[in-house]
Amino acid sequence: MNIEDNNMYPSQEHQILESKSKDRRYYKKIIILSGLFLSLMLVATFVAQMVLFYLSGKYFRVFYESDWFDVTLAAIGLAGVGLPLFAILMKGVPGSDRGKVNKLSFGQFVKYFFVSIAVLYISNTISGIINLVIGIIRGKLIDNPVQDIVVNSNIVVNILYICLLGPIVEEIIFRKILLDKLRRFGDLPAILLTGIAFGLTHMNLAQLLYATTLGIIFAYITIRTNTVIYSMILHIMINFIGSGLPLLILNKGFVSFETFLLWIYASMSIGTVIFILNIKKIKINKVKTPLVNKRDYILNLGTLTFLLISIGMIALSLR
Repeated sequence: MNIEDNNMYPSQEHQILESKSKDRRYYKKIIILSGLFLSLMLVATFVAQMVLFYLSGKYFRVFYESDWFDVTLAAIGLAGVGLPLFAILMKGVPGSDRGKVNKLSFGQFVKYFFVSIAVLYISNTISGIINLVIGIIRGKLIDNPVQDIVVNSNIVVNILYICLLGPIVEEIIFRKILLDKLRRFGDLPAILLTGIAFGLTHMNLAQLLYATTLGIIFAYITIRTNTVIYSMILHIMINFIGSGLPLLILNKGFVSFETFLLWIYASMSIGTVIFILNIKKIKINKVKTPLVNKRDYILNLGTLTFLLISIGMIALSLR
């Protein structure tokens, strides 16, 4: 029945409007809880790392001074504290309906791979330029915490965490758990919210752009396939090529720098061409009736808390 029907009694119209208002509050609560629980995950991860940092420096100097301390600190914080806490908290948030798993052909996977690689290199280049300009303006270059860890830490531990454990944990958090709760709002809100959240949780300006854009791609792939497996494999491959391979080149001469540079330009060109040729095939499904207003995605306690914490941490990293 349409609420604009002239034959509708005032009491009936009121009941329908009240029902819609309750539905909106219910769905908005899902967004609020998602933001609050992401915030708690960030805080818990940070606190756990600071406590471990303090205790190690005071009581476990051998561990504290080892070349695998920084990576272990990051792994324990995210995988040992952040993920379990987030999974427990989000368990009470209702999931979205998902269809059957759609398998990707080898050709489709290769296309996604080259598009992801192109996005990585292009966004990294843009980030580098932006960070350089900001660094010149403020008179101090912006540090890349991941680069510092990669260069100064044990190569084996680095590759295990950055190229294996890290991607798996992050895919579970953002594409397995968070995306599953937000898919009910439609493809675009779910993809953008989880992608931006993924970028912000890296909590530094150097990684913000490429993490966000890759997060958007990984979310799209997960929605199209109804499984996190493909995005997880891609994430592992991207991290190896983006961080693990340069580390091997720097330390072991795995391949020549010239060959790697050629790979960057070639893969960037191939990925860009593939994206342009397939841009019209991008499929974004919308819900028939919006569950919340557009402003509800941002103007709520959960999202604003998450933005305050993550942006605040990014600002602190620039000091």
